[in-house]
Amino acid sequence: MTTIVVENGTIVAGANSYVTMAEYIAYAATLNVTVTDSQTFQTQIIEAGQFIDGLENVLKGETTTKTQEMAYPRNNLTDIANWSWDNDEIPTQVKEAQMSLAIDIQSGEDLWNLAQSAATGIKKEVVFGAVEVEYAVSDAVKSARRSRSGALLALLMKFNGLGIPLAMS
Repeated sequence: MTTIVVENGTIVAGANSYVTMAEYIAYAATLNVTVTDSQTFQTQIIEAGQFIDGLENVLKGETTTKTQEMAYPRNNLTDIANWSWDNDEIPTQVKEAQMSLAIDIQSGEDLWNLAQSAATGIKKEVVFGAVEVEYAVSDAVKSARRSRSGALLALLMKFNGLGIPLAMS
């Protein structure tokens, strides 16, 4: 049985989450999603934290110690939604991203192996018989929750998740 151990910014030994189950349950309720304090939901919140930690090398700032269990807290953590964060704080956006990702997991999303936008088939177009184009299409609308998770993660990442700086000095 997995137990949630919350990282609160003080480098907690054995930490595996940035949020408590109570925080997750309250967050989910605001989205009309039912979450209970059960092993299934605890595992989902821990997996969501592990996903964020797996992005450590592209997150803004640097870890505060080389032996810390999780990616946060961080040194030199600036410009997350126009705020700077001390190296003993867990940014609100990290907590929100973890909870949003956990809801994505609950809805069946595999964070490590994203489907091709829920593609349901191949669309083929022929233009005057000379050009033929095929591409994957989706008949489903992309989940608003997944978009929220992506937006929150982009806030935490260097260059806002674009991989390149937007402005040169």
